[in-house]
Amino acid sequence: MNDILFLETVDSTNRVARELAGAGKPHGYAVLAGSQNAGRGRLGKAWHSPAGNGLYCTIIARPELSVEAYSQITLTAGLAVSLVLEEMCQLQIQLKWPNDLCIGGRKCGGILVETSSLQDATEPHFALVGIGVNVNGDKAALPLELRDTATSIFIETGKESELLGLFAGIRAKLLQLLSQLAKEGFAEILTRWRQRDMLAGQWMQWVTPAGNVVYGESLGVEEDGVLMVRDSSGVSHMVLSGDVTLAVKPFERPEKTEKIF
Repeated sequence: MNDILFLETVDSTNRVARELAGAGKPHGYAVLAGSQNAGRGRLGKAWHSPAGNGLYCTIIARPELSVEAYSQITLTAGLAVSLVLEEMCQLQIQLKWPNDLCIGGRKCGGILVETSSLQDATEPHFALVGIGVNVNGDKAALPLELRDTATSIFIETGKESELLGLFAGIRAKLLQLLSQLAKEGFAEILTRWRQRDMLAGQWMQWVTPAGNVVYGESLGVEEDGVLMVRDSSGVSHMVLSGDVTLAVKPFERPEKTEKIF
């Protein structure tokens, strides 16, 4: 396997993959680690990456896409991983915009896509598709603060999974969907992503990049991959970034009515 770099442990597979992509490694080249000691998620969050329990990899992608279409890679990668987990592990995967993989509302994996400078037209563009999945760990392997909100393939199925088999399936499916994205566009991929959207029609909380909190109903993902939310006053917002979670809809008291006797 000359197109995979295996590392027993690493700070971050995305960091190593960026160096390799900059040195010219081709489309589909992957960095696969047994553990990470500085794994990263979206918005600067840490990704818990203990040895033997999870799949931690980054796949270099050089798709023939316009700069504008690079924003669609995250949802495409989420769909790729969900399709493989559904087929190989017989699970029903939910997708939470933009990059979380969940089972029964609990997070089991995530996607972190980083890119080269897309403004630099003199250099070939690339994307780093970082994938982390909780695979073989039990509940005790999860950090205490995550045990109510996270899960693993093993917790859900009671069976251990072969990590290399999952990786091979995920990489093949990702490259297939990226080829489809380049040739046919985003429409079918988005349709299949929407079938797994755990936020659609649900009451949610959006913490904006500025730290403001918006509560509202998720209207789902638009054709360009942007999430729409309608707040309690009826105003619709485009969610381009920030943190989104399910929330409990506030109790609405019925309007007082005058009784006539």
